[in-house]
Amino acid sequence: GGVMIGDVEGHDTDAAAVMGQLRIVLRAYVLEGHTPGTAMARASAFLRDLATERFATCTYAEADLNTGMLRLVRAGHLDPVVRRGDGSCHRVQVAGGLPLGLPPREPPSGTGCGYPVTSMELHPGDTLLLCTDGLVERPGGDLEAGIREFMDAACQGPADVEELADVLCDLVGDAGGGDDMALLVLRRRGTAAPRGGGPLRQRLVPGDTEGPAQARHLIRAAAAAWGARERADEIELAADELMTNALVHTDGGGQVGMRLTAEGRIRVEVEDSSSALPRRREADDWAVSGRGLMLVDRLADGWGVEPRGSGKCVWCEFTVPAAG
Repeated sequence: GGVMIGDVEGHDTDAAAVMGQLRIVLRAYVLEGHTPGTAMARASAFLRDLATERFATCTYAEADLNTGMLRLVRAGHLDPVVRRGDGSCHRVQVAGGLPLGLPPREPPSGTGCGYPVTSMELHPGDTLLLCTDGLVERPGGDLEAGIREFMDAACQGPADVEELADVLCDLVGDAGGGDDMALLVLRRRGTAAPRGGGPLRQRLVPGDTEGPAQARHLIRAAAAAWGARERADEIELAADELMTNALVHTDGGGQVGMRLTAEGRIRVEVEDSSSALPRRREADDWAVSGRGLMLVDRLADGWGVEPRGSGKCVWCEFTVPAAG
């Protein structure tokens, strides 16, 4: 699932209306299958096309509830804060782009969209804190000092999520400057990484290097969460070979997925629109990176090809070590 926090320039009803529109269009772009960075870039273009001169800051976080993996995109907004399960706090340095609605520094070219994605893992018991500057900025005060006060309160605050939110919101008190305030608190429950979990899926678009890179991060985190941390390198490498082959040899891209089978194996699947079946050949004869299916064959405990509609699915499986 995805969550977002934002702040539109101004404090009137028009600003609230613009924020509502941005929330809707960003969600729509994500549901269409765009990566978080591309969705943010399109939301910025949407705001530029509106009959308004307002800009907005925003952070969007896409969370995999099974693995705790987060993908964050920041548009001129404050960096998030993470409170660990042991109560310690730190700021997460999220690569950022310009606030939404501002002209891009340079015309987008290639796969660059101006909004890089930062991946991180939220461990069981960790809490992600996102806020607007109205919660940490004081009239005549230093923003950094306000952020430090916010982090100190988060570290010393209660364990309960709702009670923690109340404590952080009460920081403003009578010293607030009348700016809009918003706080988003996201906690990963549990005390241990889950052995099970739902499927993981990522769209693959021709010419986009961001999607496969994000998929590799998610696959690695899922492998660890599903009890195969020592095989994460093998799983990531095999998945990368299958993804690369799909992007190189088809025009329509595809989709990569990963799930636990009923037999307890980790299964990586890459679907594409081509009905041509790959064959295992010598590395320098087949090709995408000089390793191809020969490498997949050596890394995985099994692999194969299945027809899917007008296309196909190439899969590979890995045995998960027994728990305990």
